Amino acid sequence: MKQRKNRDLRSVIMMVLLILLIPDPGPSAQITLDSKDQFGFARYCMEQGEYYRAVGEFERFVFLFPDHERVPEAQYYIGVCYVLGGRYDSARSVLEEVYRKQSELPLSEKALFMMGEAYYRQGAFEEAEQYFRKVIDDHTQSELRGAVLYRLGWSRLKTDQWQDAAKIFLDIDQNSDLYNQSLILSTEALKGDTLPRKSPATAGIMAAVIPGMGHVYCGRPKDGLTAFLVNGLFIWAAVESFEHDQDVLGSVLTFLEVGWYTGNIYSAVNCAHKYNRKVKDDFRKGLSERMDLDLFTTSEGDLGLSMRVIF
Repeated sequence: MKQRKNRDLRSVIMMVLLILLIPDPGPSAQITLDSKDQFGFARYCMEQGEYYRAVGEFERFVFLFPDHERVPEAQYYIGVCYVLGGRYDSARSVLEEVYRKQSELPLSEKALFMMGEAYYRQGAFEEAEQYFRKVIDDHTQSELRGAVLYRLGWSRLKTDQWQDAAKIFLDIDQNSDLYNQSLILSTEALKGDTLPRKSPATAGIMAAVIPGMGHVYCGRPKDGLTAFLVNGLFIWAAVESFEHDQDVLGSVLTFLEVGWYTGNIYSAVNCAHKYNRKVKDDFRKGLSERMDLDLFTTSEGDLGLSMRVIF
């Protein structure tokens, strides 16, 4: 009985010692989210090209600080990230909301510009021009005027409107950073009308007269030789069949030859169109690599869009 009491006493002492030895955890650690840090991190992600991560961080900022004065700016940058990330429909949806709510603030013209930019990057130049024009019409003193006209000029270049493009580039103000480049582009744009081209009609007629000649005219002699040999062999085989009274075989070969002959004409016309398209695309690409606009963002915290010209 006495031993049992001693064991109980030792157990109680051990429990007390254990309780005393456990460190006091103190007040629980807390993580405090600061609006400045949250916004800054979102901007950092955007500047690093992590556009979709930046979207998430800006959305977190809007959720955690719904009454903060920079919420419209955060929403605007969400739209910018969608544009830069290639999600153009999402970008326009967000930017349209920003424009609707901030129609009296400088942020609205930037939202308009980026909506136009979304269409421009999609190749929908007519829709893009509507937004670019609206920036100029609604914001007569816009700081983006030079960039807007530059984009309008490029929209005309992309759609082979060489004369119109040259005129638009000349409308850029002398005080704009883009003035010197616009002068060069206004001159270069006029060269679009003098680019070498092949007549699809001529290619088709030449292919009809002598199979393969339309391809040779378009600078594709190997294709021309192939077309000439294939059509020649079918014609020779059909003639030989009829001369040897093999009318059924001759009829079949003639039917096939009609298909090859027609295809030869169609292919020659198509080659002329491809030739013309490639010449214009190469011309525009040469200009684009030197003097197109590249949109990027700065880390200064301003609301503007910075532009740079690529040389």
